Amino acid sequence: MLLTTGIGMLAAAAAIPVPEAWAAPSAPEAPSAGGGGPYIFQDEFDGPAGSGPDPGKWTVQTWQDDVFPPVEGIYRNDRRNVFVDGNSNLVLCATQEGGQYYSGKLRGNFRSMINQTWEARIKLDCLYPGLWAAFWGVNEDPLPDGEVDVFEWYGNGSWPPGSTVHAASNGKTWEGKSIPGLVDGGWHTWRMRWADDGFQFSRDGAPYFSVPPKPIHVYGGPPEDKRWPFNNPGYWMTPMFTLAVGGVGAGDPAAGTYPTSMLVDYIRIW
Repeated sequence: MLLTTGIGMLAAAAAIPVPEAWAAPSAPEAPSAGGGGPYIFQDEFDGPAGSGPDPGKWTVQTWQDDVFPPVEGIYRNDRRNVFVDGNSNLVLCATQEGGQYYSGKLRGNFRSMINQTWEARIKLDCLYPGLWAAFWGVNEDPLPDGEVDVFEWYGNGSWPPGSTVHAASNGKTWEGKSIPGLVDGGWHTWRMRWADDGFQFSRDGAPYFSVPPKPIHVYGGPPEDKRWPFNNPGYWMTPMFTLAVGGVGAGDPAAGTYPTSMLVDYIRIW
């Protein structure tokens, strides 16, 4: 619910230690569904240490989302906050500098369509109060809107992590599942299949949640106001990675630990 509830330098990067544990595990073979490739969209984040993500594939957000309540961390295109670590990982790093919080939000330039599968391998070294990590997709055309959170982890101490399909971006028109036992600090492969028969979610190859293509009643609207934009002709979503600081999902950032990071080994769409 980053969009709906509170979201939407090489030398500097070198000053942030990169633990050996950040080295990514070996990437799995291409799923049989992908036919061994080529993928429709793919990034292995194999650039040199301290470099930025491929600008042909990604836009690093440099503005704050027009939402309330706002997050406190400023998104910026700075190698202290968004960089490739040289171990085949993208790093979104939350920092505190002079009393101000900064972090990273990465927006895919690729528009994914129905009957495609998303897969990303992610490690969360950011499971602290005040942080809010997510792998998600969104349509910002702006209408019909919609959002799918493959996973979100909340540092506010009140909300369990979850996977959620939002049929409208008002924060209350959704189907979701709490997944507290599935989100931890280890490397995990998250997959979302978006098809004519709805969404299927799995972690490390084990399915755990599905949502059928049934229109969802819009909260606060008349009984007949039900939406399911995801099967509309031409509907698209773009992949997103976010590490937010503060805001309703993160809680008090002063209780956090900095610098702290979300790592992405790869993303593949087929």
